[in-house]
Amino acid sequence: MKKMLLKVLLVLAVCTGVELSAQNMPLKIAVIDMNRVFQEYNKTKINEAKLKKQADIYKEYSNQLAQSLNKLRQEFVKLRDDSQNMVYTAAERENRRLNAQEKYRQTAAKEAELREYNRERQKQLRDEYEKLRSSILQDISNVVTEKCLAEGYGLVLDKSGRTLNNIPFVVYSSKMLDITDSVIKTLNMGQNKPAPEPVVKK
Repeated sequence: MKKMLLKVLLVLAVCTGVELSAQNMPLKIAVIDMNRVFQEYNKTKINEAKLKKQADIYKEYSNQLAQSLNKLRQEFVKLRDDSQNMVYTAAERENRRLNAQEKYRQTAAKEAELREYNRERQKQLRDEYEKLRSSILQDISNVVTEKCLAEGYGLVLDKSGRTLNNIPFVVYSSKMLDITDSVIKTLNMGQNKPAPEPVVKK
């Protein structure tokens, strides 16, 4: 699931805990690359790996159901064709016709089982994705808010966001205003590092 937790199109994080007076203190603004924060947060990578592993397990069982379905279809076709083959006696053809009807019912049931299984597992993965995404968003929001309170920022803009016209939301920002690295470092403090991906030999 590589799309998982990669980007919030537009994030305006207003630090409500910082009281600013327009008469004696200018608004202090920071920028953050939310795309990088999502990608480089260890919790994101670990959760992506867990979801991928679970998806692979679901896919394997779905493939097993699909193989069973194909076998039933082949058996149905053979029985159906045999029921029309004049090589067999009328009684044998009738017997194969009845067996073909039963095999057709089994095939239809297996098709319904496969559809329902895929639907339920896809929903389960979507729900789990949203749950993990919300958790990570909350983690990031907490760290950004704490930084705002500690350093006096009144507004944080996502420089990875784009406008409706597909133009960068933040056209220019000084590197001095960028808190991306600092936020990533804070998020990853005390976090387990994700396991390295296995090397695939070609």
